[in-house]
Amino acid sequence: MVAAAGLSLGEYTALHLAGAFSFADGLKLVALRGKAMQEAAQASPSSMVALIGADEEKANAVCDKARENDILVAANFNAPGQVVISGAADACDRAEAVASEMGMRATRLAVAGAFHSPFMQPAADQLGEALCATHINATSCTVMSNVTALPHEADPDQIRLRLVEQLTSPVRWAACCEHLIANNEGVQFHELAPGKSLGGMMRRINRPTKVQGHNEPAAVS
Repeated sequence: MVAAAGLSLGEYTALHLAGAFSFADGLKLVALRGKAMQEAAQASPSSMVALIGADEEKANAVCDKARENDILVAANFNAPGQVVISGAADACDRAEAVASEMGMRATRLAVAGAFHSPFMQPAADQLGEALCATHINATSCTVMSNVTALPHEADPDQIRLRLVEQLTSPVRWAACCEHLIANNEGVQFHELAPGKSLGGMMRRINRPTKVQGHNEPAAVS
């Protein structure tokens, strides 16, 4: 393994595989993270909307036109033409109409709240405390940060900081993949989680790049 990357929660898997923290510590962190995010989501009506046919500029334009006095921000840059925005429920309602007027297809996501937005700040505060109490090692290989779309630094405190920032910052998944492809000639990706979501995104990001799925255990002869 020359590098690892994960989208949102998957970044914890990537960091564990690269030796940043133990499996047990990783489980504790993701359990706390999920609980804290659910609590933050329940505190205010909020949601997320997928914009098909959007780039960063168009997604930001939708947010600017639909935000009014609410929170509405870009949350996931998954692939070219596929951006998710996140914010107050009323702002998401307006965004669906605005996106349609601008020639994009908007789909409301069945999620508990506005993840990767300022609504998640209370969860980020809780996660920061937990990370301070968690032993973090420098990674044994390149691990991409969702926040910066660059490799995590060797400094454990910087890894902690990026994981806290991830809860309120957009996930730059497409840029993470593009960085790995540009800096690792002939790289092949392995999608460890069930399903083909990341492989589907890769067809939009860089179609020639192969993604090996692992939906089922390898056959034992």
